Amino acid sequence: MFEIIFASLFCLLFGFIIFRLKILDLIGTFVAVILGLIIGIFAGFEWLSLVIIFIIISFITTRYRYSYKHELGVAEKNRGKRNQFSVVANGLIPAVFAILWFVNQDTFIGTILKAGYIASVATVTGDTLSSEIGMLSKNKPVLITSFKPVPVGTHGGITLLGEIGGLIGVLLIGFSSYALGLASLELSLIAALVGGTLGFNFDSILGAVLERRKLIDNSTVNLLSSLTGGFVGIRIALSF
Repeated sequence: MFEIIFASLFCLLFGFIIFRLKILDLIGTFVAVILGLIIGIFAGFEWLSLVIIFIIISFITTRYRYSYKHELGVAEKNRGKRNQFSVVANGLIPAVFAILWFVNQDTFIGTILKAGYIASVATVTGDTLSSEIGMLSKNKPVLITSFKPVPVGTHGGITLLGEIGGLIGVLLIGFSSYALGLASLELSLIAALVGGTLGFNFDSILGAVLERRKLIDNSTVNLLSSLTGGFVGIRIALSF
């Protein structure tokens, strides 16, 4: 009962902070609090902390040189304030992994679900950093499916700077997972690095193939890439 009360109070407080900082709009904040409660209650504060790290990293990188990104016409709208669709796209899969882990926590399945959780969070973190940092590259982006130059902000466009930024993001999640005690250093790093890197690059492939043609939107791309990264993390854990 104490953990539930603590998780509830913490999520409400953090929700108030992210709303005041204009990280999320009102409905987005409400959805984020709900997903945070699910993760915190079912899996614990350590799991919730990993998502909070993602939110902090996302906030910093989105606001970094925002004016310059705005001049290029590629900045997030409303100074990076996200809505409920973005929250669900980035947080639903981790929340599902948390629930599944709760049911299977004392089994081998629980271990591989941890890897899936780490990889899914690493995917959305890597995707955010690769996008926000990649926009600042002095080199023109290339389409991930053809490597032909495309304008800045094109769905599926990648840069070397963006790829490096994405790798930094997944490594931050990997080391954070270990520091929080979610998994061993080896499993944390491999799940984050392999699952997260493949996940955020799969995001670019979906952007190039489907989003550019307006067959799906960005939120759907993020959701599918998070799911893919999570499955890759599970596959990695199975090979241990």
